[in-house]
This record gives sequence, structure tokens and C-alpha cells, in this order.
Amino acid sequence: MDYGPSLLERDAEVGRMRTLFAAAARGQGGVVLIEGPAGIGKSALAGAARRLGRTAGCRVLSARGSRLEQRSGYGVLRQLVEPVVLGADTAQRVRLLRGPAHRALALLDSHLDGSVPGDLGAFHVLYRLLVNVATAGPAALVVDDVHWADDPSLRVFLHMLPGMAELPLAMVLAGRPAAAPGPCSELAADPAVTVLRPAPLTPAATARLVRTVNGEAADTRLCAACHRLTGGNPLFVRELAAAAAAAGGTAAEGDEEALRALGGPALSQRMGAVLAHLTSDAVRVAQICAVLGEEARPQLVAELAGGPEALARGHDELVAAGVLRGGGRLEFVQALTRHAVYSGIAVVERSRLHRRAAELLAAGRAAPLVATHLLETLPAGDDWVVDTLVAAADHAAGRGAPRSALAFLERALQEPPTPRATAGLVRMAGEIAYWFDWPAAIDYLRRAAALAPDAAARAEVIELFGRAVVLNGRSADAITLMENALTELGDGHTELDHRLRTQIIAAAVAELDLRRTGAQHLAVLSAAPRLSDEVRCQLDAFTAYWTAVIDLDRDAAVSAALRVLRRRSFGVADQNASAPLPYLVLIDADHDDALRRLDLDWSAAHEAGSTNLAAVIGYLRVHARLARGHLAEAEADVRQTLRLIGRVRPPLAPVYTGEALADVHLAQGRLSAAAEALAGASADVPSYKALHCRLDLLAARLDLAHGRAEQAVRRAEQVGRRLVADGWLNPAPCPWRTVAALGKHALGARDAALALAAEDLGLARRWGAPRALGRALRVAATVTGGRAEPELLEEAVRVLRTGPARLELATALHAFGRSTWQRHPQAGRAALTEALRLAEECGAAGLARRARSALSEAGTRPPEPPHGAGLTPGEWRVARLAARGRTNRQIAQELNVTPKTVETHLGNIYRKLGVRNRTAMARALAATDLDRPD
Repeated sequence: MDYGPSLLERDAEVGRMRTLFAAAARGQGGVVLIEGPAGIGKSALAGAARRLGRTAGCRVLSARGSRLEQRSGYGVLRQLVEPVVLGADTAQRVRLLRGPAHRALALLDSHLDGSVPGDLGAFHVLYRLLVNVATAGPAALVVDDVHWADDPSLRVFLHMLPGMAELPLAMVLAGRPAAAPGPCSELAADPAVTVLRPAPLTPAATARLVRTVNGEAADTRLCAACHRLTGGNPLFVRELAAAAAAAGGTAAEGDEEALRALGGPALSQRMGAVLAHLTSDAVRVAQICAVLGEEARPQLVAELAGGPEALARGHDELVAAGVLRGGGRLEFVQALTRHAVYSGIAVVERSRLHRRAAELLAAGRAAPLVATHLLETLPAGDDWVVDTLVAAADHAAGRGAPRSALAFLERALQEPPTPRATAGLVRMAGEIAYWFDWPAAIDYLRRAAALAPDAAARAEVIELFGRAVVLNGRSADAITLMENALTELGDGHTELDHRLRTQIIAAAVAELDLRRTGAQHLAVLSAAPRLSDEVRCQLDAFTAYWTAVIDLDRDAAVSAALRVLRRRSFGVADQNASAPLPYLVLIDADHDDALRRLDLDWSAAHEAGSTNLAAVIGYLRVHARLARGHLAEAEADVRQTLRLIGRVRPPLAPVYTGEALADVHLAQGRLSAAAEALAGASADVPSYKALHCRLDLLAARLDLAHGRAEQAVRRAEQVGRRLVADGWLNPAPCPWRTVAALGKHALGARDAALALAAEDLGLARRWGAPRALGRALRVAATVTGGRAEPELLEEAVRVLRTGPARLELATALHAFGRSTWQRHPQAGRAALTEALRLAEECGAAGLARRARSALSEAGTRPPEPPHGAGLTPGEWRVARLAARGRTNRQIAQELNVTPKTVETHLGNIYRKLGVRNRTAMARALAATDLDRPD
């Protein structure tokens, strides 16, 4: 099909986009990325996409990235959605802004003072706005020059990808290949994105394009030479052909030497030649339009150009010269044309134009839009420039665009500000970088500490500096740094003193230095006559953890942990280093309240948009579900957490989520998947001693599962030496003794195995939590053998029935059944049958296989899998929420999926359970014992 000279040999790309829009109209969305070098025809295809989308019945929203707006948060998204939201009547706007999308205006309109979500929340809010747009009817997003799009907008697009297939929403992005890792490269690599890479024109198509420009009589040699010199790049073919026609002579006849002289740096030289033949009014208008980009409005251009008359004269000349489009628009014919004009402006003149544009825009535009022009100016020591850039940074940081905020601050520091202001801005830069680039944060905060005017100001900086150093894996350095700050601070700064001590204790926990360094500061805080609510909360959290891991006082530890969580529910900030500790205590104590509180905090973190808090809560939820044997839900939680945080990458999130996923796979019996996840988690782990202990113990358990007993023992005992050196006795969080005991048993070292198992059992009895005690009894039975084995296993089963750890119960039942079925066939087979049922419900395929094999060996035919055993993790999550009375829309918002996804899951659930409605589904789930309260 002939689409005209701008789309020569683009039938395949046009056909793919037509299919995309037709699918979106049927409710099946998708993403196409048109990727290629400058001039290959991406913009022409983006224009075709807009036309095709309208033809398919889609509402087309379009935008274009630009260098000017690249560091302005949500610039591309603002172009996409502002016309929709602002052009809607009241009823339409209510529908567009329902649910989380009601906060979108605060993100996109700087003049609104409403509450603004953090980075993760911002992505979700804007995603829900686009979902609402699509719900009103099929929609198409078309973004040209996406390689110049701002970072937050690109991350929203990435956030949308998992749900696109179930939305009537198509997205076409056009841009150059990513030059470095980042959101553009992630888009291109995502399996949900179809990447189209237009090929250069063939010689025949090049000849046709040359004759479109130069007339049908164009010399054949010219056509061939244009193809060889341009490689078939459509824009360069067109420009070279036009230059040959203008030059005439041998160039028009196809002489390659003459054409090379014309080509040179092609477009830039040609633009210079074109502008050289125009009046000063036209040149000035072209330069102003190039500087303003998307902000090139007639009134603003006229003011910069010297009045409406000068604008009118210059505009008409530029249209006639093929530089600007006609129809009264101040838009370049090609984006490359604009950049060619822009690059031709002298640096000082370019800076002056940007500065003047910023001054004119300051009267009515948001600070970030003004500041994008100031980013392009030369430093001049101007206080107004500094103040505007700082205001823009504050605005961007408050609207989930920390990278934009840091860019504004870095430019403000180049201006430079006054010496007094410099210290504050350097500190502000460090505080912003802390949330996404802690090595940069360390550099800024180190400089801020050096610039601080006194010990108190320096200690304020070092409090955050120390946290960043901990995140960079240098806990011991952080302790030294903060203890020096305490010494310098002296008396008279009680609250700051206390906050520094809480950070030192947190670093001591990570460094396995709690009993020595941590104890000193815990004692000081415990003896203090008055503590702020925040410090008191953290002190209780550390006390709960100490009481659990060192004192093994379960009741006291749980009481302190619950006290922390009750206090936090009344508004005490929980984004601090002690935040996970109360939950870890409750999980290891098998407390019923752990999951309920984590579910509440997950919803709160998602609503607040805190990526870091969502990562922490997600990680803790996985371990709470693992402790209870909810493996399918634990895996779903890991993947949901990865999807929510994967585009923002809070510090250490990949390490913790990788470790959690490895733990889940190991429990499922998927050893290769566990090894892969563990390798990913260990690839770039900081030197936290506590975190290394968890990863090393996980590796030891994997060694044991593979039969590498000697290696398992070596790893487990190394972990044990590190933990015992700091007084960590509790076997619940790190059961290194059981791993070492089983390894010694496999190696035939019976006495050593018995000693380790006995020590672990004694400590587990002191702690008293069913899961830890049941595990210790099972391992003691295994290494002891003989007549004591069934008695210990029977006690393990009895203990585990009092707690929520169903997978550990299944493991103990399997061991008990295998040890007793020959002497007590009925009891043994009953235990194996129950072990199989629990293992299948938990999703522990490896244990289920062993239980089936044991039943067959005992002469019993294994029962068929129960209803629901075939549900996927996503289906389980939907089923449980639906059984608890949630509506489809509530489930969709809680799970961050679309209502259509919920409907699809429910249909599959009904079919697999053999039911027709929610009431019957709830009964079927209750029969499997999987819908009991957590």
C-alpha cells in the first residue's frame, strides 16, 4: 500500500500499528516502540500512528519529548493528560479522577497545594488516571522523541506495562536507541514491548524519494549517489537531494565529490545556509522557537522577538523556507531541524534567550518549567536564578521526581549561591540523592558536613550521612562517624544526641555489634529521663529485638514489639532503620498479629507512595507467609514487590527480594530456581554481616538439599561463629545449628550432630515459639534415631499443631509417618496422608512428592489433590480477597491490577473449584483450610 513519500517501505510497521490499535479497541492493549537513528522516519511513523489510532476508534493522546523538558518531572505525561482532564466537563472529570487518580492534579498542576504522593504513589496515581481514561473508551498514547522524555514519565510507562494487555489502551513510543542503561533501555528490553526498527530505504525507494524532491527528471546517477552517501536514511536523502537541486551543476548530476561537499555535517550546515539567506526577523524567530520548544506560544515568541509584527514577518519567511510548518503553528517541520537551529546559536546568545524566556515564564508558569530554561543558562551568581532553581527542586522532590530535583539543585550550586546558602543546598542535594543514589548522597553529605557552621549542624548532617554509609555497606564506618559526631556535639542537644544513638544501634544490628556497641547506647537511652515519641519508639523496637535474639524472652519481646506498633499507629514515622524489627520479632514468635499488621502497613505504604517502605513491608510479608507455609502467596508477594519497586530500585531492595524469592523456591523444592535467585541476591550485596549471615545460611540449606553436606556444615558453622560472637542465640531467625547438625549427621559425625541438635533444642525450648521448637524436635529426632525418634517427632507434631507453621507441620508429619508406619501402619499412613495434603496446599511440591512416594511405599494409594490445588498464586490472592467480601474494584486496587484481570481470575477459580458463585467458592476455600484468618 502507498502511504506517500514519508512512509516509503514502511508497510510492515504500519501494519503492526494497525493491529495494535484494533486490539486496543477490543480491550487488549499493547506497546510498540519504534526505535532507530535520527532521520530514519520515526516521527513520520508516529504521525501515522495518530491517524491510525483515530481510524480505529481510539482517543489519541500525543506528546513529544524535548531536551528542554527532559529534566522536568512528568512533562510528557502532562502533555498527554492535561488536555483530557482540563477539557472534561464536571461529570467526566469526576469519572477520570475517581479512586487513586484523584491525586493526579496535585502532581501535574503546581498551583494546587493538595497532598502529593511519593515516587511509587505518583506512578500508581498517574497509572490509574490513564486506566480511567481507557475505561471511558479505547485510547492510544503516542509519544515521539521518547529518548528525550523526562525520567518520571518514562517510569510511569514502565509501571504500566504489566497491566497493559488487559486494558483498551495502546501505546506507541518513537525514539532513538538508548545510549546508556535507564528507563528507555528497560522499555526496549521488556517482553511486553514490541520493538520496531525501521530499515534504511532500498535503492529503489531512495530513487523514488529523490524524484519526489527533485522532480521525475532527476538523474539516475544522483539517485544512486544519494543512496550510497546517506545509507538510505530518508531524512538525509531528502536533505541531500534538496541541496543538490539548489546547487545545480555537477551535484545535481550525481557527482559524489560535489555531493559530499554539500553533505558535510548535512542538516546543521544546510540550516546555517538557509538561515543565512533570511532576514534577521526570521532568524530571530527560528532561534526563539528552537529555544522555547513546546513552550513556543505566539505571545511569548512575539515578546522575545520584538513584537507581533516581527513575529509575523519571521514566521512567514520560515514557512516559505520549509523551516516551520504552515497553518499559524510555531512548530518545526522536523524535530531535527529544531535541533540543527538550536545548535547553531552561539552559546552566550543561547544562554541569554533561555534566561529571558525564564523571566517571562516566571509570571504565570510553574517553577520547574521556568527552571528548565535556567538549566541551559551560563552561571552568573544570580540570586533569582538560585531561588527559582531551589523552588523547582522542592516542587519536583515533593511530586515524586527526585532526579529532576537533584538536577535543579546541581545547577543552583553552579550559579553559585552565597556561601551561607551553599551549605544548605549541598545538604538538600544529599537528602534528595539519599532516596535513589546513595553513593552520590554520601558525596554531598560529606561535603555538607564539612561546610556545616557548627557541631550541631554537622551532627544533623551526619545523622543522614551515617544512614547513607550504612546503605553503602559500611556499617562499621558509619558507627565511627556518628560516635565522633556525638563526642563533638557535647551537651545541650538532647534530641539530636538521642537520634544519633538510634542510628548507631541500627548500624550495630547490621554489623553484628549489638552486644558491645549497641548495648552502650541502649543503656544511655534507657536511662534518659525523657525521650521523644520517635526515639522512644525506636528504643522499644531495639529492646524487643535484643530481648528476642539475645535474651530469648518471647513474652517480653512480643510485648515490646506490640507496644512499638501501637505507638506507630498513632502517627510516629516508621521509615527508619528500626522499622522492620518489631515485625521480625512477631514473625519469629509465631504471633497471630504479624500478617494482619503487615497487610495494613502495605496498603498504607502503597497509598503514601513510599517506595522504601513498600519494599520493607513487602519483604516482611514474604517472610511472614513463608513462616506460615503460604508459599504461593509468598511468591506472589515477592513478584508484586519486585514489580512495584523494580522501576525505582530503592537501596538493597533487589538483595532482600532476591533472598526472599530464593527462600520461597527452596521451600517449594525448586532447587535450580532457588540457586538462581540466591546468586542474583548475592551479586552485589553490601558488607552487612547480618545480611551475609542470612544469605550464607540460605546457601548452606541449598547445599544440604543438593547433598553437599561438607560444604553445608562449613557455611553453617561460619554463620554460627559470627552470630554467637555477638550473643545471638535465638534459633528462630537463623537456625544454623539445625543445618550443621543435619550435615554432620549425613557425614557420619554422630556425636557432633547430637551436640548441635541438643543445643538447638534447648534454645528453642527457651524461646518457646512452635515453629522453632517443632523444627528443633524434628532435627533432634533425625540425628538421634532409635526409639527416641518417633517420640521426638510425635512431640514436634503436637507442638506445631498449636501454631500457624503449616509447612513445618507437614514436614514433621512426613518424618513421623515414615518412622512409624511399619510398626503402627494406621497412624503412620494417617500422618503421611495429612503431610501430603498440607504440602500440596502449601505449594511445597518437593515435600508432596516425597509424601506420595512414602504412601506408595506403605501400600496406600495417595489421595487425589484437593479442590484448589491447581490455583495459581494470583488466583489464590484474588480468591481469598473475594471470599472476604471485597468487590472486584477493591481487589483490583489492592492487588494493583485491572478489574478485568480480577474477572478473569474469578472465572478460572470458579472453573477449577467446580463452583458457580462467591458463596460456594468461600465454602470450597474453607474446606482446604487456606482461607482461615492470618
